Amino acid sequence: MWRARSGFTLLELMVVCAVIVIVTTMAFSGFRYMTAVMNKAISVTNARENLSIVMDQLTKELREVTTVTTGTEVNESSTRVNYGVTLPAVPSGSPTTRSIADVVTSGNYGALGLGSTYTFGTSTGGATPNGIVLEFFTVDTSGIPAKHRIRYSLTAPEVGSTYAGIGQQFWGTSTSEPCEITYCNNTWVPAGQTVGSTVGPSWTPETPQPMTDQVVTGFTVTRPAWSPNVVQITLEAQVRGLSGTTGYSTVRLIGLVTVRQ
Repeated sequence: MWRARSGFTLLELMVVCAVIVIVTTMAFSGFRYMTAVMNKAISVTNARENLSIVMDQLTKELREVTTVTTGTEVNESSTRVNYGVTLPAVPSGSPTTRSIADVVTSGNYGALGLGSTYTFGTSTGGATPNGIVLEFFTVDTSGIPAKHRIRYSLTAPEVGSTYAGIGQQFWGTSTSEPCEITYCNNTWVPAGQTVGSTVGPSWTPETPQPMTDQVVTGFTVTRPAWSPNVVQITLEAQVRGLSGTTGYSTVRLIGLVTVRQ
């Protein structure tokens, strides 16, 4: 006697396989999209944290700018005083602005070719050209009074003189290389005194140190013509879009500080 046996036909198996493939593809696409959204959110948070660290410290220090000078400190240029905010210079008739365009050597900024990177100015004398975006002086009175020369600038990672930063294919555009903001705080050693290996009268030899990741695409300091005591700071960072290759959004922080100069 024949007994009925349950089973699947070839057509049914093909339909089931097709449905599984469709469902799996949809699930994978959704997972990939959610991963991209999460990665972008992490990148935005990281960029904002980098900029916030700079903005918080910079605005706090700017509020401590001093007009005190003993006339014994020396700067790299006799054209700049050694107190208050020296770069950007005091506005005269129109706003004075310093940005990445002022610290990148002529011919590179805004015209990067394939495989090219920024070349930053290394001079510190005079108003331009040099590698400083913002320079000012403060006096620390918490212990023994000490005068400080504080500088903020931009750079990119290097090993020796070889670029060691993010590959250009990840920049977003061929003319916008992400940079690091650097910080330098030198202390004035008066004549007859010695601090470490520094014998006065001289500034201590601290070198600029990166205080952000390589995410900064804009650092602009403006002193408006309507008030020489106001300093406006704009910090920007680019974050890649969901695709990871095209489309970018900008994270921007703006601060306004009134200094006692």
